[in-house]
Amino acid sequence: MTFARLFSFERGAQPGLGAEVDGRLLDVTVFLAERYRAQSLMTLVETGRLSDAAKAVADQAGRLKEIPAGFTWCLPLKRPPKIIALVQNYQDHAAEFGATAPPEPVWFGKISSSLTAHESEIVLPAWLESRVDHEVELAVILGRSGKDIPVEKAPGYVAGYSVLNDVSARHLQKADRENKHPWLRCKNFDTFTPLGPWLVAADAVADPQALSIACRVNGELRQNGNTRQMIHPVNKLIAVLSRYMTLEAGDVIATGTPAGVGKLVDGDVVECEIEGVGLLRNRVVKR
Repeated sequence: MTFARLFSFERGAQPGLGAEVDGRLLDVTVFLAERYRAQSLMTLVETGRLSDAAKAVADQAGRLKEIPAGFTWCLPLKRPPKIIALVQNYQDHAAEFGATAPPEPVWFGKISSSLTAHESEIVLPAWLESRVDHEVELAVILGRSGKDIPVEKAPGYVAGYSVLNDVSARHLQKADRENKHPWLRCKNFDTFTPLGPWLVAADAVADPQALSIACRVNGELRQNGNTRQMIHPVNKLIAVLSRYMTLEAGDVIATGTPAGVGKLVDGDVVECEIEGVGLLRNRVVKR
């Protein structure tokens, strides 16, 4: 069974919906509007029809036109209800900071205004003196609301997956850790949460715990791991988080990063890649 990888774009100030099938970038704006009444990918997520739409697009790919050159990539989800990010969910990442991975999941929130799209810029403010690092992460997109979700039922709450870069200002993090608030400020600058390019249907990913995950900066391999190395797998994360809060359709869970996080500087091109899910590319600028 073949599934398209869906995305959002803009061309000539007009928003559109696209799909990648066998390397072709197809305009599916009209197709999704007519068949699913979907003006955005969030509509497909909220109505539980993302997988069905991805399959239908793949089946009809031969009849769909390619997107003309000159379009701009947009976020797959513009304003998700919540972005929840995991702390040290890979043992080797905890070790590189001289820490012991927490026995139970620890998380923090990211703000939707920190999101930025594929091929957009990661902006380091000119006044910021902190070291800034990359962190490639598997993003889980929820498709249903739920509270106190049993771990065995967690897969039914996943709509799809994407690639996320949890950009982090380390010196601010160190300073805030001393005040017991080590994540909120350092990880929520504008553009510090690249996400995309695709929204990949859950049914297209056979096992989210068996995906290679890597990050390259200017072509140099910095991070190289596998999602099987997660301490707390996706299903457990959904179950645990839902004990504390109602999870909603469109919520994004950033599942942690493997070892190899490193410094980003002005002019760098950072590529975050997850097997079957996509390659997220951004240029770093300081201004």
